[in-house]
Amino acid sequence: MSGLSRRGFLASAAVVSATLAGGRAEAATLPLLLHDAGLAAGRRFAARVRLLGGQSVALEGDRVRQMRDWLALSPAAIFAVTRRSDELLVGEIAAEAGYRRVALVRHGADGRMTAHCASDGARVAALAQLSDAAWPEALADLALDKIGQCAVAPDSRVMPALSWVMVRR
Repeated sequence: MSGLSRRGFLASAAVVSATLAGGRAEAATLPLLLHDAGLAAGRRFAARVRLLGGQSVALEGDRVRQMRDWLALSPAAIFAVTRRSDELLVGEIAAEAGYRRVALVRHGADGRMTAHCASDGARVAALAQLSDAAWPEALADLALDKIGQCAVAPDSRVMPALSWVMVRR
């Protein structure tokens, strides 16, 4: 059990949102939210986004064309729950468009979670650890800056998936 209080946790999450926005003019632009509809974690992420009044786009078909179209809108950040192959392909396209990865969180079928984060994404790892099986919902809350509107995970199992965040350079 972590020694972090709920208040400290929520304050940390708020800092994550501000850090990801970076205080730049494009921070007013909505983030691009992506999910793999073939993954249970992706569907949970998308459902929570809808519940919060947002929209998550299902990755399907020609990812290169889709990403180029979406990135033409210059989203401030990208939040995604996908498979490794999409994280690699879509992440590379986003990097070419001027985005950099601040967090990559891997949830394994064995329930273990590993996070690789840049210094400005370190709190994403803490949020992932603390939210445990509710990570898809917590990531949606973070993406839409709705931290504090807690959701109960519909399933107590951690589901295999990769979730990741990129921001404009």
